[in-house]
Amino acid sequence: MDEAVIHAVKQSYGRALGNPRLMADFYDTLMASHPGIAKMFANTDLQKQQLILKQSLSMAILFPQDNLIAKHAMEKVRKTHAHDQLNIRPELYDYWLNSLLSVVKNSDPDFSPELEGQWRMILNHTLSYIKEGY
Repeated sequence: MDEAVIHAVKQSYGRALGNPRLMADFYDTLMASHPGIAKMFANTDLQKQQLILKQSLSMAILFPQDNLIAKHAMEKVRKTHAHDQLNIRPELYDYWLNSLLSVVKNSDPDFSPELEGQWRMILNHTLSYIKEGY
């Protein structure tokens, strides 16, 4: 993966994190995006989940660069989200990605269509890896 693309997305994520509600807004948007998703979080500590997502998203951005720490983190996500554990169906990741990009767009003042394409390129690479473990 092109280093410039990864750098641009990391910078965008850093700007988006300037919004203290970024993760909360993401989960609100995600749960409203599909009728079955809110049920999946019924017994989840969302404050803890927001912290996990914040860290996992950094790893998801670094994963296409073959970063060993990111690879290990995404292997763990792949296993825990598989059919025999959390059972996150592959088609639900589209809702996840669209929800994330919606809140990043509203939180990063420099967000652009080009940057959205870069986000999608990186995260589709990472999400494909996770989906293959289903």
